[in-house]
Amino acid sequence: MPIWFIELFGAGDLDVTFMVITLMTAPFWIAMIGFPSAPYLRKVAQPWLVVPLFTVILLVLIWKSYHAAYLPETISMANYESARNFANHPIAFLILFCNLQIINLFMGVMIYQKAMHSGFRAPIELTLCWFLGALALIPFGIRLIVRRQATL
Repeated sequence: MPIWFIELFGAGDLDVTFMVITLMTAPFWIAMIGFPSAPYLRKVAQPWLVVPLFTVILLVLIWKSYHAAYLPETISMANYESARNFANHPIAFLILFCNLQIINLFMGVMIYQKAMHSGFRAPIELTLCWFLGALALIPFGIRLIVRRQATL
């Protein structure tokens, strides 16, 4: 299906889906940043729990896109141009963005768990991880080195 056709007739649905993907992990981020000592949070913020939960959402998005024939054709060549054309497709972009949200949340949960295990809070690092992903590992690593807790 042509991109312009999807964007013309599905603009509202694309916007709603983008906002759902953007906000789906927000409760975990807000809890880890604002309420890190909450007793239920340490039990719920586990990588083996949150990652499969959001991966189900990703799989549903992929399945619905495939079922509706919205996904672009496969990448013919493994080069920059083909990958960019694939990512420019609105549905493929949403799938990639959902995947990014899951990866960032996984890193955030790991930072949260390590910080709580080490006896400190990491609100700055978690906020950076929420919005910038892997860049948060730099200040978190520095903090662990300064605290001499860099070993796992």
